Amino acid sequence: MSCGNPHETDCREVLSDVYVYLDNECDQTSKAKIVQHLDECSPCLAEFGIEQEIKSLVHRTCGGESAPESLREKLKAKLRAAVFDGESPVAEVGRGQSEAKP
Repeated sequence: MSCGNPHETDCREVLSDVYVYLDNECDQTSKAKIVQHLDECSPCLAEFGIEQEIKSLVHRTCGGESAPESLREKLKAKLRAAVFDGESPVAEVGRGQSEAKP
């Protein structure tokens, strides 16, 4: 996604790191870039708001469960690849099941 306006930090880069930001797992430099971008870019701010709501919903419904670190790293890599490639990292398999693409 790109709003078409020039920014110091590209929209795709900001949106690929939105969960890292929401989880407060990014360094101060990255955090400052993301905040500056969101202040300048209303489409990314809207997308950020949607992602924040999804995270809140997952947190409320899943309680205190946490994923293993290896799974988290795999998901981050798939999300970054999907954002940059414009593809979905998940393919439908059978009845409602999904499987990661190779």
